[in-house]
Amino acid sequence: MLENTETVEVTDTTSPEVVEDESLPENITLDDLMSIDEEKYPEFAQDTNHTGMKSLNHWMQHMPEEVRKHVANLRADYTRKTQEISNIKKELQSQKEAVVAKDEHILNGNLAQKLKTLELDKEYDLYDPEGMKSEIKRQAALMLKEMLEPAQEELNVKARQIQLDNFKKENPDLTNPEYKQPILDLLKTRTELKLEDAYYIVKAKLDSEKLSKERQAIAAQKTARKEVALKSAAGSRTSPTGQPQFKSAWDAYNYHKSQAK
Repeated sequence: MLENTETVEVTDTTSPEVVEDESLPENITLDDLMSIDEEKYPEFAQDTNHTGMKSLNHWMQHMPEEVRKHVANLRADYTRKTQEISNIKKELQSQKEAVVAKDEHILNGNLAQKLKTLELDKEYDLYDPEGMKSEIKRQAALMLKEMLEPAQEELNVKARQIQLDNFKKENPDLTNPEYKQPILDLLKTRTELKLEDAYYIVKAKLDSEKLSKERQAIAAQKTARKEVALKSAAGSRTSPTGQPQFKSAWDAYNYHKSQAK
C-alpha cells in the first residue's frame, strides 16, 4: 500500500503585526502632517493630487473612532492656525493704518497747511530788507515742498491700498467669477471709474437681472397654475360618460346649439 506523500500547504491567516511609526506623535497636528516622510508614505508627496477615491463622508462612517479623533484634532488645529493667521493679518493691517495715519498727520499737518498759504510764485525785491527775508522764506518753502511731494505721493498710494483692502474685506463677493470678470471689463472700458464704483454698477446690474428673472419665473408659475386650474375646471364639467354637465338649461341650450344638435 502506497503512502500518501502529498503535502498540504498551510496558509498563515493571522493578520500581520502593525508597526507603529515612532516618528509621528500620538496626537498629530498640521505641522506634524507637513513633516511626514514621503519615502515612508508616498501618498503624501508634495506634487500629488489624488482623485477617484470614495468621498470623505463615506470613510468617516467606516473608519475607526480613533482615526476620526485624529481627523478631528487636525481640523481643530487647522481652525486655530487660520484664526492665528487672521489675527496676524488684522494686527499688520492696524500697524499699516497707524503708520499711514502718522504720515498723514506729518504731511498734511500744520506745516503742510502753512505751506499752502505761502505765495510761492511771488517775486520779492531783493534790495529791500523785508523783501530779502520773504524771498529766503519762499526758497525754503519751495525746497520743503519739493522734499515732501514724493512722500505725499507714497502716502496717497498707501492710503488708497488700505481703502481697497478694507473694501475687499467688506465685499468678499468681489472675487466671485460672477462679479470679477464684469468688473474687470467695465474698468477697462471706463478707466475713470474706481473699483468701488465698478463693483456697485455691476452689482446693481446683476441684481436687476436676477430680479427680472425671478419675476419672469413667478409669472410663468402663475400662468402654469392658471392653465392647470382651467383644465381642471373644464374636466369637472364633463361626466364620466363624456356627457357635459351644465349649471343651467341655458348653458345646455347654447352648448347643443354650438354642436348643431
